[in-house]
Amino acid sequence: MQRIIVLGLCLTLFLPVAAFGGDFNMQAIVYPPLVYADQGKLWGVAPEMVLEIQKIVGDDSPLKETPWLRGYEQTQKLPRQALFAIVRIPEREKLFKWVGPIFGEGDYFFKHRGSSLRIENLNDARRVERIAVRKDGYTHQALAAKGFTNLDVGPTYESSYRKLVEDRVDLVLMGERTYYYMVKKAGLNPVEFERTDCKFGNSAAWLAFSLDVPDQTIRKWQNALDTLKENGVYQRIMERNFTY
Repeated sequence: MQRIIVLGLCLTLFLPVAAFGGDFNMQAIVYPPLVYADQGKLWGVAPEMVLEIQKIVGDDSPLKETPWLRGYEQTQKLPRQALFAIVRIPEREKLFKWVGPIFGEGDYFFKHRGSSLRIENLNDARRVERIAVRKDGYTHQALAAKGFTNLDVGPTYESSYRKLVEDRVDLVLMGERTYYYMVKKAGLNPVEFERTDCKFGNSAAWLAFSLDVPDQTIRKWQNALDTLKENGVYQRIMERNFTY
């Protein structure tokens, strides 16, 4: 079954078939506004960016939705995998080959609006009882790497947001630009979330490939993305997807 899953999608790549086989399993994690899923179709920053890159490199492989943990683990363990888009952090650096960045923002701790908590620095955040994180997600790995032990680990970002609104946790770490779209996707009102003054750091979303992908392929994808940034297509995609 594994062989069927891995090679189930066709991709006409820019290396000879004999050299690499020309097949990728190209996966996307739903994370608005980077990736939306609607009626079996994917759209948003990452799918649009990938489509434009494919036009340049001659790649027509379809991009399909995948659950976070499945895509994350599969891209590490199986050959000819691609995962779009994930945050590049030191803990993941050697797990994948990277193309990007396609997006960047500052990450802040958010509290439930009206909460009396004063979070001005990382020590303040360390002293709260619970910070909600998605299992093996960027926030989970990044906070754990910084020594945070007060993490409430859940299966999805949506569950983290709901816990905050229901006052079952004290904080959630979110991007200052993407949080609006993520909490709306979870069926929640962004007004319920209040950004604190504590900035954890900056993060950037990248296109991740399994380690067996040839460096030449990675360079072609990177060069194509750089071209989109130079010719204005990248900026138009960003403006089209960030509308609030």
